[in-house]
Amino acid sequence: MSRSRAWTSALGLMLLWWCATYGFGSLDHPLVWLRWFPHVGMVVTDALSFLVVLLVSWRLGLFDGALFRLGRVRAWAWLVPPLLVACLYPLIGRDGVPGIYGPSWVLLSLAAGTAATGISEEFGTRGPAMTALLRAERPVVAAVATSVVFGVMHVGNALFGQSASATAWQVVTAGSAGFLWAGARLVTGSLWPGIVLHALSNFLQIASPGPTPQWFQCVVAVFSVVWGLVLIRVAGRSAA
Repeated sequence: MSRSRAWTSALGLMLLWWCATYGFGSLDHPLVWLRWFPHVGMVVTDALSFLVVLLVSWRLGLFDGALFRLGRVRAWAWLVPPLLVACLYPLIGRDGVPGIYGPSWVLLSLAAGTAATGISEEFGTRGPAMTALLRAERPVVAAVATSVVFGVMHVGNALFGQSASATAWQVVTAGSAGFLWAGARLVTGSLWPGIVLHALSNFLQIASPGPTPQWFQCVVAVFSVVWGLVLIRVAGRSAA
């Protein structure tokens, strides 16, 4: 694949995922509101955006079913540090209350919603789009490109009432996290590690009481970039 075609395909697929996610997410349909399943809208939206990208990537010959296998299982050990970092969210809250909070049925609904988001977002940005870039660029370039675009995509949250400062900060934190998850894909050859880390991080941040202190978010952002580089380097050594 030529470099220009690789970049066009990658950026086009990520833009398609963004448009599908925010487009379906902006629809206010009574069928996606269930009192006993408050996060059904997330599940439906993410499922639809996933299917859109799946169909187009399949048509372009960029769908790789191996990404939904376990990949190099031994390499999963490299994901232990970011897993432990994600588990710190319930322990560090501005309100000083450890753990997670909410009725069991709401937490189960949230778990389903964040799982769907993890699958859709990882596939939409670090799935076929990253596959296209890896056919023409070095792994670190593919990781940087997809993480930057992933971070910038969160600007769209401002359309749903999020403040400018919160949106700008989310661009940084999402971009750094995306770089880590890109490294997870490269070192294991699978999307599942990134999906698990993505979903777990979102779930714990939302379910833990009190907003996360900004200093901790800064630490996590720096760690994500550093550990993402470690994973990319390990993946390169394994390939060599």
